[in-house]
Amino acid sequence: MLRFPLRSGLIGPLLAALLMVGLPASPAKGSIVQGLELHELVAHADRIILGRVLFSESFQLANGQLGTWHRIGVEREIRGRAPDEREVIVETLGGEMGDIAMRVEGEPSFRVGERVLVFVRDGGPYTAFRPVGMGQGVMRVSREDGVETVTQSREGLMLVRRNAQGRLERTPGALPSKERLDVVLSKLRDMVGQNAGGVDE
Repeated sequence: MLRFPLRSGLIGPLLAALLMVGLPASPAKGSIVQGLELHELVAHADRIILGRVLFSESFQLANGQLGTWHRIGVEREIRGRAPDEREVIVETLGGEMGDIAMRVEGEPSFRVGERVLVFVRDGGPYTAFRPVGMGQGVMRVSREDGVETVTQSREGLMLVRRNAQGRLERTPGALPSKERLDVVLSKLRDMVGQNAGGVDE
């Protein structure tokens, strides 16, 4: 976690320098986490929502760290039962307040106005949801040549899994490359139907 005062013109170089300190000689950068397959994202998610980011607001936790609430308008709910709920709040670690910023490698970022497919867990009427698997639980929707596609957010993440010999090796994650949104939604509906109960992470 990085926490530093913002200074115009210095943010990029300072962040680059801080990220380079203490990194191993390997190409790994950011947080090293277990890569989740698509069916695992589904199994760990209490809700899967296609929606649009309406608003983001940072806040300070009791321990002094920063977090950010992202309000997402619900366009379609693939998993979860809240037909009257038009918005959900997703919470991420890190954010900006005044001249203070904190960044957590691997935590997803959201841009107001963008459409996203999110896999979230926990939360409730007065509690924000958290993305499954950090940035793995966020997929960005875009339109190219009239076709809607979806891409998994893996910024700041190195995804690994154990192979048959028990060694850690890199994995491409749930969505290795860009896919059509309608194809992904169809896969998700099938998986949700097969895994109605979910599992604990």
